[in-house]
Amino acid sequence: MLENTLVMEEIWRNKKAGRRAAVATVVRVFGSAYRKEGAKMLVDESGKVTGTISGGCLEADVAESAKKVIESGIPILKMYALDEDVVWGLGLGCPGTIEVYIELVSDEQCNQQRKGTIKMSHHRAFDAWLECIKKEKEGALATVLQTKGSRQAGRLFIPKKGHPIGTLGDSVVDSQVCHMVDRKLSESNPKPETIVFKGAQKEEVSVLIDVSIPPAALMIFGAGHDAIPVAKYGVSLGFKAIIVDPRLAYNSEERFPGAMRVLAETDQFAKNLHIDRRTYIVVMNHHLERDQETLKFVLPSQAPYIGVLGPLSRRIRMMNAIEKEGIVFRNHQLKRMYSPIGLDIGAVTSEEIAVSILAEIVAVKNGHTGGFLQNSEHIHQAAKF
Repeated sequence: MLENTLVMEEIWRNKKAGRRAAVATVVRVFGSAYRKEGAKMLVDESGKVTGTISGGCLEADVAESAKKVIESGIPILKMYALDEDVVWGLGLGCPGTIEVYIELVSDEQCNQQRKGTIKMSHHRAFDAWLECIKKEKEGALATVLQTKGSRQAGRLFIPKKGHPIGTLGDSVVDSQVCHMVDRKLSESNPKPETIVFKGAQKEEVSVLIDVSIPPAALMIFGAGHDAIPVAKYGVSLGFKAIIVDPRLAYNSEERFPGAMRVLAETDQFAKNLHIDRRTYIVVMNHHLERDQETLKFVLPSQAPYIGVLGPLSRRIRMMNAIEKEGIVFRNHQLKRMYSPIGLDIGAVTSEEIAVSILAEIVAVKNGHTGGFLQNSEHIHQAAKF
């Protein structure tokens, strides 16, 4: 998520400046909560806060706890019962229980502790994870959730490619976690999760598995006026926006700040574009033949979502024309095509249409179908892939 990226960037800045800081991570959620597992908040020694872990009710208390962690270097695992009347006091209506793990992340304190019970590998693993996030690579950081009287803290970084760094203090748990991470990184949209493993002595070990994957790509074919808010909102949601249009006057940095621009004709797509299972595609060239050529290129790809602007009749016309060329797509390929595009919210303006499109993309990305939450017993629950 984009906010966590900002937190990790702030961790880098504090480490480089030699400032002490503590990071708070939501590690478990029971019932409903505003934020889910993996949400982070950083507090530095000056009291500066980056990120949020709730709707605003817990941050002050967590910040106070973070100050204690900065002073002592000892991590804290805190549980909050989110009763909307007693605890929240804000009427946000998300009763539930969350656990927050608060730990030190600063070179000065870490250097003092490396000769103590916390091993050097613990910090090498964390540094490797930061580097993984910075370089937008795939990997996961596993952390033993240390509590009073519990086993020695442990940390293990598992990259998608390469060898693990660090240890959780138990080779049996290390092996189980590596298998779990391998499975998670094979998913299209893996989520952070706290899992209880059995150690060599059959004791239970709670481990937070925090996943880092490159930002999902939002590939937009067509640089018309209505593509501008799609790209803008996509970037704000943490997508890596890629605009594909050969017209320099349209596909310009001024029109699409923060996006990658590919000035390519349809016959240059294979050479210039890479599509994988984390690429979400929007076809909005406003040109029938160009849209047809684009569909011929993107439908055989691994893209989980291919949205096509325009009415159903236009899609049928394009697919009939492609079929006459002798090109036939399989059902599993056609199921990934969303046309008409977007959720039905009565969108009229370009901005509203962009919201409709991106809402559908986020729903597909998270394994949901969209629709109203009214009368839903659970809200924004993570889907099981």
